[in-house]
Amino acid sequence: MNSKSLMKNLPYILIAVLAVAVVASLGWAYAENKRANELSVKNVTSISQVDTKEQLEDHGIVPLDSSQASNNQTTAEELAYIIEEEKLAYDVYQAMYDRWGSRIFNNIKNSETTHQNMVLAVMESRGLADPRKDELGKFTNQDLQKLYDTLVAQGNQSQVEAYKVGVIIEETDIADLKKILSNLDTKDGDVKAVLENLLSGSENHLRAFNRQVSR
Repeated sequence: MNSKSLMKNLPYILIAVLAVAVVASLGWAYAENKRANELSVKNVTSISQVDTKEQLEDHGIVPLDSSQASNNQTTAEELAYIIEEEKLAYDVYQAMYDRWGSRIFNNIKNSETTHQNMVLAVMESRGLADPRKDELGKFTNQDLQKLYDTLVAQGNQSQVEAYKVGVIIEETDIADLKKILSNLDTKDGDVKAVLENLLSGSENHLRAFNRQVSR
């Protein structure tokens, strides 16, 4: 094509280039929207409508109703905190799995779903409200919101830092669970059994993350 012909056809060439750019942009936007929707679905799974009472009884634990429990306000607040803390673990591990693809995050986050459901069962039996938000990375408790943001930022730096984030989460969970258990009302035997189950799980998770860090 000579220069005269090129100049004549230049408007059509520019239109064609612009059209390709628009199509590419729309394709990218569609892909990002699809990924966001997939992440949203993943988190809905973590807060799914399951038979939590039945799931708790599978662990040999029978939830108490308000006529049997202590109805201690401190315990109610601690349960609300713990269920969001377990959600934080799930959400961070999901973010780390999406970032690094390491199987340990995918495996352990599934345990965090079970933990949330167990806590929810004893909350529902007492008529306590569930404070969790459906959206990944969003929390009612603003201290947990800040912690989530900090941990994800750290874990995004490298895969080793992501494993260290797992250690931080599990160590924090263990400390919080032990503190609550040490002051728990003796009437709340179902809560005690649930928290001991969570504690055992967190100790196992901590060992798993420490092995990854030490490699």
